[in-house]
Amino acid sequence: MYDKLIVGFGKVGDSLSEVGKSGFEEARKLISQMAEIKNRLRDMGIIRSADKITDDYAKWFCSTKFSLKLSGIDELGCDGVSEFGEKVQIKSKIGSDIDFQVTFDGIRVDEIDYLFVVFVNEETWMIDSIYRISSEVVKRFLISDQVGKFGWWRECRSLSLQLFPDQDNMIFL
Repeated sequence: MYDKLIVGFGKVGDSLSEVGKSGFEEARKLISQMAEIKNRLRDMGIIRSADKITDDYAKWFCSTKFSLKLSGIDELGCDGVSEFGEKVQIKSKIGSDIDFQVTFDGIRVDEIDYLFVVFVNEETWMIDSIYRISSEVVKRFLISDQVGKFGWWRECRSLSLQLFPDQDNMIFL
């Protein structure tokens, strides 16, 4: 059956040039390494889902850095609770905190005290900045409350508390 699907194209892989084959093999090796790393991160408890690696990393980082107790993966409501009982939702984006076109979906503003917005560097995948935004400020910048779409705008940034980087994570020249 499959032979009939590729009639006229030869065997699968025959159409790849030598350069294409080496690129394909390199890509397979890199994907294999990513899978191995992802599995190790899952075993360490850093990532908890199959498809949201940066989100899981951001939640783990915030829970570790700010002593949050993370909610269960299937629990609705907040992502974590502070040692003072404050309910926190954590959202991450790959990009910069000065990109004011960014939006975050699924904000449960009536169920949280704070939203943590985490920006992850797109080249290094390291966390560049984290902001804590009160639920009152989040409500002011909701674009659509039906889907909980929150707009990261310049005014919102100025009303947020930057938690990271902090004194322990600054590079002084």
